[in-house]
Amino acid sequence: MIIACDSNKKYVRADEANKRNNYFCPGCHEKVILKNGEVKQKHFSHCAGAACVTFTENESMQHLSGKLQLASKLQCYGDVQIEAVLPEIQQRPDILLIHNHKRIAIEYQCSPISQKKLDMRNKGYFAENIHVIWILGQTYFNRTMTQGTIMKFMADNALVFYLPDKQYFVHRQHFRKPDFSRVLFVDKINTTLFNAKVPKQRTRLNIPKQIYKLQSLILQQRVDPKLVDYLYKKNRLLMDVPVWVHGGNTFGLKVPNWYWRLITILFLEKIGQQNVVKKAELTVKLIPFLLGDNTFKRQQIAELYHDLEVHDYILQQENYILVRRLPQWKNARQQSIVKI
Repeated sequence: MIIACDSNKKYVRADEANKRNNYFCPGCHEKVILKNGEVKQKHFSHCAGAACVTFTENESMQHLSGKLQLASKLQCYGDVQIEAVLPEIQQRPDILLIHNHKRIAIEYQCSPISQKKLDMRNKGYFAENIHVIWILGQTYFNRTMTQGTIMKFMADNALVFYLPDKQYFVHRQHFRKPDFSRVLFVDKINTTLFNAKVPKQRTRLNIPKQIYKLQSLILQQRVDPKLVDYLYKKNRLLMDVPVWVHGGNTFGLKVPNWYWRLITILFLEKIGQQNVVKKAELTVKLIPFLLGDNTFKRQQIAELYHDLEVHDYILQQENYILVRRLPQWKNARQQSIVKI
């Protein structure tokens, strides 16, 4: 191991340790020996016959190194315990931090974990009023993460990584998912875990490219035939959708942005121009198309409403929405109200 505790229970890195001092394992608290071999880098080792459970359960070097470094970095925030046992829920977080009289469980995740197992851990911490922070390792940082994986670990619309080799945090925020593209985001390197502010960057979509890509799907018959048939019966073609449909980059959708926006337009057409609808009635129709919890879903829908308002299609008035005007279809042969 590369980090141990000194006699004052402070974490010390092996490359900064002094052989004349005593050091102890952060997990089992047994005495460890500082070694500086010719082949291996400077490190701490348990004495012969030691039976340390904390650091021998098939733990990867990446996970062990990151966990110990995190423990060292988090000491400035309060009392830190590695692999603290929580008997009331039979769980053992990688790190337990006592900060401002509150318990915070730090889970440093380097390997895959199922949604079911993650939910069970979170449920246990919640039951004991313990806030949990999931920090992802180098493996996740190097991977192109899907929306589902991001949503699994995301908290307050953000992900946090810790890279042991670099010894810094990466805070990832402002997720966007344009159609026909990977997930976009903004990263910021930071030496601290808390209070990281990631500046937002404007995403500019290539609308002609979005139109071309959707038309290609239509020509290849890779679009839901029921939707195509539905529009055709209303004397409309999918190729003629309003340009606004192609301008979405909402993150966390179960369907493409163009589909979600088209459905929104059809709902507005059903309401009718210059008519009013309760915001809750429209929101409940849009929620099923989104991943995540209700708070996240309502945030994404609020952004959609804002975009509609910017384009002067709707006006939000407290709990109501006024349909000011409807987006125009290209080459529309009929302007009748669409019934969903």
